[in-house]
Amino acid sequence: MTRLLHSSAVRPLVTAVVAVVLVALAVLAGPPAPAHAAAPSTGRYVPLDTSRVFAGTVGTTPRVVPVAGTGGVPANATAVVVNVEVANPTAAGYVRVTAAGTDAQVATQEFGAGQSISNLATVKLAPGGVQLKLSAGSATVFLDVSGYYVDGDGATYTPVAASRVFRQQVGTSPVAVPLAGAGGIPDDATAVAVNTQVEATTANGYVRVTPAGQDPAVAAQVYTAGAAVSNLVIVKLVGGAAQVKVSAGTAVVSMDVTGYYSDSDTGSVFVPIDTTRAYAGPVTTTPRSIRLTGTAGVPGTATAVVANAETEKTTSGGYLRITPAGTDAQVATQVFRAGQAISNLTMTGVTGSTADRRVQAKVSAGSATLDLDVSGYFMDGSTGAGTGADVSWPQCDAPSSWPADAAFGIVGVNDGIANTTNPCFAEQRAWAEQTTGGAGQAQLQLYVNTANPGNKASVWPRSNTVPNGPTLTGSQNPYGVCTGAYDLACTFMYGYTRAYEDGTVRGVADPGAHRWWLDAETDGTWQSSTALNRASLEGMTAYFTSVGGSVGLYSSPAEWTQLFGSVPQSSSLYSLPTWRPIGTGTLAAAQAACSSTPFKAGGRVEMTQYQSAGVLRDVSCV
Repeated sequence: MTRLLHSSAVRPLVTAVVAVVLVALAVLAGPPAPAHAAAPSTGRYVPLDTSRVFAGTVGTTPRVVPVAGTGGVPANATAVVVNVEVANPTAAGYVRVTAAGTDAQVATQEFGAGQSISNLATVKLAPGGVQLKLSAGSATVFLDVSGYYVDGDGATYTPVAASRVFRQQVGTSPVAVPLAGAGGIPDDATAVAVNTQVEATTANGYVRVTPAGQDPAVAAQVYTAGAAVSNLVIVKLVGGAAQVKVSAGTAVVSMDVTGYYSDSDTGSVFVPIDTTRAYAGPVTTTPRSIRLTGTAGVPGTATAVVANAETEKTTSGGYLRITPAGTDAQVATQVFRAGQAISNLTMTGVTGSTADRRVQAKVSAGSATLDLDVSGYFMDGSTGAGTGADVSWPQCDAPSSWPADAAFGIVGVNDGIANTTNPCFAEQRAWAEQTTGGAGQAQLQLYVNTANPGNKASVWPRSNTVPNGPTLTGSQNPYGVCTGAYDLACTFMYGYTRAYEDGTVRGVADPGAHRWWLDAETDGTWQSSTALNRASLEGMTAYFTSVGGSVGLYSSPAEWTQLFGSVPQSSSLYSLPTWRPIGTGTLAAAQAACSSTPFKAGGRVEMTQYQSAGVLRDVSCV
């Protein structure tokens, strides 16, 4: 697969001249400053006084609901938090709430015919807003907005160990719920995420959780007499408190805090994604660890996830518990009856290594099937995006495109072909050395263009001596002594010479300190013999490892097969790690490619690459 921005084709002369001029300007300006000390201004939360933004009939045809510009949500909001109530459905089914124009195979909430029920949703906003549809029949759907995420001024999120902060019998008169100072919530919190459960209900009705002193005509959850049900609520705090009431009779209301928002610069920021199913399978009373990195587009620097948890095929009554892997807080995410299908939004912290972020799930009794759908994640903003990026000569004229949020950087040392130098290598190296780290990869890595021109080469090796460099003994060249022929021995020396130049004349002061990726693509100049082409890369590998560096291979499976064929186990290439591109795609797709088979027999996929918004992003698989 050709690198969309890093093609090894020769650039036109006019492009090179313009680039040199612009690079000179870039040197004066310096590389963009990365985010080290504080969370960036992206993905911050603004709580709102809860208000209704939609009430209407929805059926099986998607209905787009404009949200930006209503209920206090601005046009530049990236995601919205809405409570979704389905009332009087004509058939059993589920409601699906997604970004406008998308229809992921997920369910926001299940319901029976005639059953009214709610669920909180955090939805990525697309032009036009969000869209609603039912799987069957029709129903009246209400959307009540309680806040939005924006790239600008707002609050960061801090997950906390789930704990109970309120349990009391509540009636139709509002009851104040002081939250600041409870359950790890600081005094300066602006909003909280609390799972709200109602039980011992004496009449049909709904529970309303709002900022203290406010009583808008909205419902957090609807219920029937005698039933127990939960819903996550993100509520703005007024004077450090919220308030709760029921519409009829009385009920016992429990609130379990899972996190809070504050105007701190050290919390986490939110990244919405197209809803992705992270797990579909059984859960029992034994905790099941669920991996999110590598399956659901969640990076290694994530601190928490926003996920809809659907429980179905329940063999007995009980409750579902979703917590960070390795923890077992004594709280319930959702209660259910035997045979019932029901959902609940969860915002839970994640634990594990940077390559393996996880949550865990269990039920209190019997067994059930769990579908866990991730709609976004929170990340420690001081560690950047959790993904790396690679840059080279095509980005010389646009230093503003060198991502300031990259966790690591991979810099090309060549100017498009194997025997040239990237004119802005020094500046791009400085950018990579200031990346945020935290993704299990070295902050600075290098990649080089590769080739095997044979008789098309302007200079071809005549011996085992590198011009102005070392002489290899017969044992150092596995193919013997080069005599100037276009054979394996001289092809090995050709690769060794190109690598020697990469390490000594292109501005790399410490070649033995880095991982060197060999970029092998069909747009270079190659021989028809796969054995000769392998020998060129083997020569490069021999030089980089001789000075203490490590080596990996960048290519696509089709290009690798065409150029290099099947790699024998005796080759030094056999066990090298793979960096695999997927082209234009998503973080989730790139993570899924981590589990793909390497394009050669040995080694493993240690990194994948995808293109997003004109930037080549890199995902660590280790």
